[in-house]
Amino acid sequence: MHTLTGNRDQVLQLMNNTIMKMQTAPQAGAASLGGGDEVDVVAQLNAGYMQEQADAAGASAASIDFTDQQNDDWFVPRNQAVAVFQSVMDEYLEEQGAPEAPPKPGGAGAASIGAGELGHSEIAANIFYGGAAPGSSGADATAAALMEQFDNVDPKWAEVVWEKAKLLFKGKHHFTTHEEAPNINFDMDDETTIAVVGDWGGGNAAAQGIADQIKTIKPNHIIHLGDVYYAGTPKEINERFLKFWPAPAEPGKSFALNSNHEMYSGGYGYFDVTLPKFKQPASYFTLSNKNWRLVGLDSGYDEHDLHPPQAEWLGQVLQNDGRKNIFFSHHQLFSAYETATDCSKLQAKVQPFLDAGTIYGWIWGHEHLCVEYKPFMGIKAICLGNGCFPYNPPTIEMPDNVAWLNARQQPNDPDYRGIHTFALLRISPQKIVIEYYDQDGPSERPKQEWS
Repeated sequence: MHTLTGNRDQVLQLMNNTIMKMQTAPQAGAASLGGGDEVDVVAQLNAGYMQEQADAAGASAASIDFTDQQNDDWFVPRNQAVAVFQSVMDEYLEEQGAPEAPPKPGGAGAASIGAGELGHSEIAANIFYGGAAPGSSGADATAAALMEQFDNVDPKWAEVVWEKAKLLFKGKHHFTTHEEAPNINFDMDDETTIAVVGDWGGGNAAAQGIADQIKTIKPNHIIHLGDVYYAGTPKEINERFLKFWPAPAEPGKSFALNSNHEMYSGGYGYFDVTLPKFKQPASYFTLSNKNWRLVGLDSGYDEHDLHPPQAEWLGQVLQNDGRKNIFFSHHQLFSAYETATDCSKLQAKVQPFLDAGTIYGWIWGHEHLCVEYKPFMGIKAICLGNGCFPYNPPTIEMPDNVAWLNARQQPNDPDYRGIHTFALLRISPQKIVIEYYDQDGPSERPKQEWS
């Protein structure tokens, strides 16, 4: 991922100028996708841009420190339009062979400009606005001035956004149900190992470090909790996810959950590329033996919810047969840190099973953190969403329902960015031993037991 694509100010400035440029272009308006379907690319981009600005203003008013969760060169909003724009922007930077800005000491963003070097403003100006005397005296200021005028946006770039965004906004992929799919209930041995990693689809050094650790352990199964950046396009799935996936030696042992980022482009990369590759017939499944039942859920197709008929299917699956049930999803059932997140739809769908005591544990991603919770809402729970994307661990006092937060810093980046983590589940008939591994080896957290 090009760091310019993750620079919030640069992305939003370019997005705003591109929208304004597109509004003056002949193609502005609804685009036909065939079959009577239309999508208004400009309207969707503009609505997303305005929502991102409103979300930022709301966070500021609530005294939320954005730097606690975002880095200046790793901007990842939960906003479909911005994520789609980032995907198009990132692909265009790659096609144009754009250079990277020099990193600051410690890895925190772009450094001051040296002779012959390009900063983010110059790179953006050269690639998206038509050039700005790179490397010359005052070039960065010249580039910034050039970018202030939307009329300077390169018409070729605006056309690329139009053509690619209209495809990414074309609507959702068909949702395959268990009635339509072959058998979605998979067997596992009574004693087996399962690696679980979340929010891992970045293809960056952290993701590759996690993959190397998983390959060393050689688990029998691997579960990805979702998120391929920025919008889960087929290109991103192939180049940032499957390319580095530490697949078990035996095929059919990998599983992937759907998520908000995969669905930002309609889920086509997830349903048409990831699932066939993993030989996974649907976006929800069970993996079980006679003692334990692992239940994978799709909370991404409908944002932070269970698209039908998953709730009804759970009623059929969660029979009182003596097995303990552990749920896996991308979105969280609750959070100690994202207190404004609305979990109500997901909670409502699973409340009957919580009330009946049929859910033993739950592991999810979405938040870029590694958090182990004390028993809460009648279950054991783990948030495991720090698979690769740079983040800063919270600095607030640990909430009462948190047993452990992996707050370890990157060993080579003292400025900020927490360590990246996955979990290994060692399953036996009597218990599941949970071991945490960071990108460079075993975590400091002692082993945990679910029994």
